[in-house]
Amino acid sequence: MNRPGLDGNPLELTPGWFNDLFETIGIDAEVKGLTAKAIGTGQIGENVRFVFDYARKGEGAPDTLVGKFPSGSEASLATAQMLGHYKREVMFYRTFPKVAGKITPGAFYTDYDEATNRFALIMEDMAPSEQGDQLKGCSVAEAELALASAAILHAAYWQDESLDQHDWLQGTDAAPPPALTPEQVAGLWAGFKERYKAQLTSDVIEVGDLYASSLPRWSEAHEGPFALTHNDFRLDNMLFGKPGAPKPIALVDWQTAAKGAPANDVAYFIGAGLTREERPKHEKSLLRYYHDRLTEAGVTSYSFSDLYDDYRWFSFYGMSVAFGAAMLVKQTERGDEMFLTMLRRHAAQARDNDALVLLT
Repeated sequence: MNRPGLDGNPLELTPGWFNDLFETIGIDAEVKGLTAKAIGTGQIGENVRFVFDYARKGEGAPDTLVGKFPSGSEASLATAQMLGHYKREVMFYRTFPKVAGKITPGAFYTDYDEATNRFALIMEDMAPSEQGDQLKGCSVAEAELALASAAILHAAYWQDESLDQHDWLQGTDAAPPPALTPEQVAGLWAGFKERYKAQLTSDVIEVGDLYASSLPRWSEAHEGPFALTHNDFRLDNMLFGKPGAPKPIALVDWQTAAKGAPANDVAYFIGAGLTREERPKHEKSLLRYYHDRLTEAGVTSYSFSDLYDDYRWFSFYGMSVAFGAAMLVKQTERGDEMFLTMLRRHAAQARDNDALVLLT
């Protein structure tokens, strides 16, 4: 097999390549034609849907597949290489069968080339699932689906020291130091403020300034349970099932997977996933829902009180994702709107939960 995304344009993949793939993985089928179409608006990677026309279609042969490949943006490529995004996503699918395929699309093929930082991921197509909309926000029912998946993810490797074996997984004992220091992240906030100053209100700037000045201590001071975490656990990375979809929800974009604090995913999702008006109405009940699912999955050593304390602490995390990503990936109109919306929602989340006192 040649290596799509590594040695050619994925939009030009041939029936022969997929026939080789199906033979390799044990699917009895012969593709005679296909169409390939770019989908989505990924900031770090490009996605393509492949629709097959078969000469022979055996059991298990998919009507469609989705491939993920490197970004066409030089800025995004540089960011992905600096932060290890492409290698990490491929290795996640190869390493964690307790969650990969269960709360994610199934992976048919993964490839990564260390020398060139090129990658390819061929996945189950989740159509007719619909991608969550970070700007619109989600319903309580959708939030519960997401948080139930978070509980599955976190419980699978709760306090599991085997995570430290993986040098490609962020936050492990074997991993190199983060590519960006807390001081550098704080510098991104300064650049963000300058670029978007006309769109930032004084209350948001106050929270951002306090958080940025506290980043060195904030990033080191927290103590609590660890697990396998997503670290970009937000609506745009979730596919919600519609009638006929393979799963009720599937989580994608595992480029930031880490050994981290479970409450980080939860605070990040709730803070940006619900609108400013809806979050305060449902915040505590959603936290209870997640905690109940975590307990059902066998995690009994983490009290709700501890969860809420950690939730307050990590209410700031989404701000650094918003202003950091805005300054590091290709700039788009929707990206600007999304990052500003996330930033505002997380600033309000921190204020509403009296989290600013944790930074002083």
